[in-house]
Amino acid sequence: MNLDPKKPYNQLPFLPPQANLEDVAILKKVNSANIALSKLEGSSLAIPNRNLLIEPLSVREAVASSGIENINTTVAEIFQAELFPNREQSKAQKETIHYKDALRVGFSLIQKQGFLHTNSFIEIQKILEPNKPGIRKLPGVSIVNSSTGEILYTPPDGENNIRYLLENYENYFNNFSDDVDPLIKLAILHYQFEAIHPFYDGNGRTGRILMVLHLILAKRLELPILFISGYINQHRSDYYRLLNAVTQDAGWKEWIMFILNAMETQATETAKTVIQIKKMHKEYKKTIKEKLPKIYTAELVDYLFANPFYSQQRLSQVLKKERKTAAKYLNSLLEEKLIEAFKFKREKIYYCPKLLKLLS
Repeated sequence: MNLDPKKPYNQLPFLPPQANLEDVAILKKVNSANIALSKLEGSSLAIPNRNLLIEPLSVREAVASSGIENINTTVAEIFQAELFPNREQSKAQKETIHYKDALRVGFSLIQKQGFLHTNSFIEIQKILEPNKPGIRKLPGVSIVNSSTGEILYTPPDGENNIRYLLENYENYFNNFSDDVDPLIKLAILHYQFEAIHPFYDGNGRTGRILMVLHLILAKRLELPILFISGYINQHRSDYYRLLNAVTQDAGWKEWIMFILNAMETQATETAKTVIQIKKMHKEYKKTIKEKLPKIYTAELVDYLFANPFYSQQRLSQVLKKERKTAAKYLNSLLEEKLIEAFKFKREKIYYCPKLLKLLS
């Protein structure tokens, strides 16, 4: 097509795309990706308190997705940062925590509304970029090679045009009356959102949040626990090359295959993590019951697995106990070598090295 990357792509086609979505290779790959997704959902169902998975897995995703945008932190830094006031967090830590918060809000909107619309997308992006919220109104936005300064792509401009494209995107996002498998649709939706590039900033992160939310809307997942940012980080050049190939050459097959492979790979890896979390949770529950029966509660064990870092203040808030009691609980766990501790500023921080290693 030889699209001029310096000119706004105002002729971006509406969805659905003119592409062969019943290609044999695509159908084979979507079948194996769905099997991996089903195994992940099955492994998460085996955990009594499934909500335990949301916090640790969403932090891992927040770190990976932010890393794609060169917002660099670690899983340990984010878990630890959440124990302290906002003013004590670094810029990168704040932005990564915004991602986790935006994911949580998006999930809540799906639960309340049963759909997402343009205002939902704006609400998610506003949490990610509180200083640059809302639809682009001014021209001049383009995707630039950070090393060379070369303009790689110029998205559609004009607020009305962007809103028309988002309305079409919204309709496709919420429509399940066709025969297109939700995983194939997810690949199409992700390209389209990145091509529309509706915001001044936060487009990539918003788009990746919308991927898992679409799976929940399609009833392929109950909880937001499957993310592909880790895969994209490992195959970043292919990701951007194939995005561009859809724009320039309508290379839908290769793009869809890439996303399906990402979903299958990440579903398989996440299922292993979920199984390990379940096993570790069971072991801790048994040990605390046997060795520390006076402090054992299911709520305490669940708290230990919602975040690998702990403080006396946070534990007292969660369990609704006096801080002195929370300190006693943590020191008892420390004596049994179930957790470790270190001093950070004036606060004693406790952590579970096994869980942290699993999530890092």
